[in-house]
Amino acid sequence: MDERTPALELVRRVAQELGAPLAPEQERAFRRYAELLLEWNRRINLTGIDDWPTIERRLLAESIALLPLIDRACGGSAPCRLIDVGTGAGIPGIPLAIVRPSLAVTLLDATAKKVRFLELVTRELGLTGARPIHERAETLAHQPEHRGRYDVATARALAHLATALELTLPFLRVGGLAVFPKGPDVERELAESQRALEILGGELVATGLLPLAELIGTDSTVVTVRAVRPTPSQYPRRTGVPAKRPLR
Repeated sequence: MDERTPALELVRRVAQELGAPLAPEQERAFRRYAELLLEWNRRINLTGIDDWPTIERRLLAESIALLPLIDRACGGSAPCRLIDVGTGAGIPGIPLAIVRPSLAVTLLDATAKKVRFLELVTRELGLTGARPIHERAETLAHQPEHRGRYDVATARALAHLATALELTLPFLRVGGLAVFPKGPDVERELAESQRALEILGGELVATGLLPLAELIGTDSTVVTVRAVRPTPSQYPRRTGVPAKRPLR
């Protein structure tokens, strides 16, 4: 293992605090994920964060901290289906798949090189419930096997909230939850996203600090939105339009 790979003490502590202590095989999975992320980040731009203390805190620990929200969204359904839109290096989808092996996780990204990395990770870590897909959200969300089929959707650092809503809500069943990790200042985005919520059939559930924010040492927030009715069939709009012309 590279000497810069973290000891994962923070990851272990966060999982323990959430009542999901890591088994030895889960710790091994996190360490191998760290190795692969370090190796591939030298070749392709998986993440702009390249020092391991920050990666452990911002990517791994903050992903695990979403677990109470994910469990709430799943509500005991089996299997619970999660789609991570614009997953990039697999954040938060891969850490969530490690700590909750029962989750059926779709890792969606439009960049082929990132999806090849995710295919390698899921294969080497034995994450049989995680499925990388190379596609645009604007396209996949119109396919019947994905539209309205998920219990929970996540999107980290994907786009302005109005755009993220258009790219995630069409995947959710009515009653499903979209979980958006955000920075500390989300009030403006929330205000600018009211029209998107109304059009797309979403309802704001909560916004607040990430669970265990003090332990992790972060000021990140989380916005949670419920799908209260099916998204109109014309959404998401064609490729690129949600980002260029957000529903504000």
